[in-house]
Amino acid sequence: MPLFRKAFMGRRCSDLPEDVLEEIFSWLPPESLVRFKCVSKSWYALINFLIKNLEFVNKHLRNIDKKIFSSTYSVFSCLTDLSHCRNISLLHRDMFKSLTVFHEHDYNKSHHLNYVSEDFRLPTPVCNLYLYAALSSHCNGIICLASGSTLVLCNPATKEVRVLPRPCLSFDDLWVQQVVFGYDSRANDYKIVRLVRKRFIRDQMEYYLKSRAEMYSMGIDSWREINGIPVEIDSFADIGKEVFCNGVFYWPVRARNEFIFSFDLFDEEFNIISLPNNPLVSQRDHVTKLAVWNESLALFLYPAESEVPKSIEVWVMDDCSDHDSKGSCSWINKFVIEPLVGGFATPLTFLKNYKLLMQATDGGLILYDLRSQMLHKLTIVQAVSSIPVWEFSYVKSLVSVQGGSRSISFMK
Repeated sequence: MPLFRKAFMGRRCSDLPEDVLEEIFSWLPPESLVRFKCVSKSWYALINFLIKNLEFVNKHLRNIDKKIFSSTYSVFSCLTDLSHCRNISLLHRDMFKSLTVFHEHDYNKSHHLNYVSEDFRLPTPVCNLYLYAALSSHCNGIICLASGSTLVLCNPATKEVRVLPRPCLSFDDLWVQQVVFGYDSRANDYKIVRLVRKRFIRDQMEYYLKSRAEMYSMGIDSWREINGIPVEIDSFADIGKEVFCNGVFYWPVRARNEFIFSFDLFDEEFNIISLPNNPLVSQRDHVTKLAVWNESLALFLYPAESEVPKSIEVWVMDDCSDHDSKGSCSWINKFVIEPLVGGFATPLTFLKNYKLLMQATDGGLILYDLRSQMLHKLTIVQAVSSIPVWEFSYVKSLVSVQGGSRSISFMK
């Protein structure tokens, strides 16, 4: 029996059978479902029921995940002139772009690439935050924004916004190192991990205390401190460029001994992972960047010099579940991207069908085919910021951020 039959027994929503209508709705974009609420009173009631039903929301998310195998939806920040705009909300309206790349099955034969670039708009209350200084993270269509002790969850597809309770580690002279957001599939709960250090001045010198961590649970709407940070972290190599893969957060860290810092959302444990055994790593004159490749952690590794053509090594981490000791995961050198014609491009993220999204030195976007080694320059309205505030693959979903007294819904 369809999910809504019991709730809507006796109401006729369509000439289509109810189970067929429910199946169709589970494949539609969230924006379409919101628009279809205007069709009739019965559709308004039906869609309102479905988008609040956890079983339907999960089914919709699974279907969207299947659907995006044929396309990839990415979000990135663009170059914006800050000097002539005093209204933060208006400034942020044009700050982000989305890029949808459609992956054709006969791509290798036609060499034709279909893509579209559009504005990516956030709900109005979120735009009142100063997003250039905010830390951001995302999961299943929900974006988490953190500015100081203010944290906000929003779903741009449904226009929902939620202001979270104040963190327990909130005091003056606090340096927020990292804020990450992910889904714990075992507990069926969305969680936020926040790393902070207290800063103080003594004899005109700046000092920092040891890093501390806390975690927010969306299910119980509260924060609690977590212990067990295995090593002191002075700074992360790439702020805001963490990777979330199979329930684990990963960060590249530059210290005396460079490593990858991780947090297992299931077991709530921190860990350190060694980099691949590579001459570039030992010389420390290199750039490391994390990504996800076929549901595994991947590492881009290339020389730091700007004067010479660069090849990019791509390493994939082996499954660590069978290893007895922490941090003993092995790495596989998956492939090497040879120097590109026309200059170096920075790798951004893997797309579907062996595609890699890259950024040229002029801020333009390039799509690189790992199998054919062909390059395609993507034409967009604005150049991508050389230091992107955001840069991630995104899924439009019906997952709600509701759950607290300070929740705000903008769904009409």
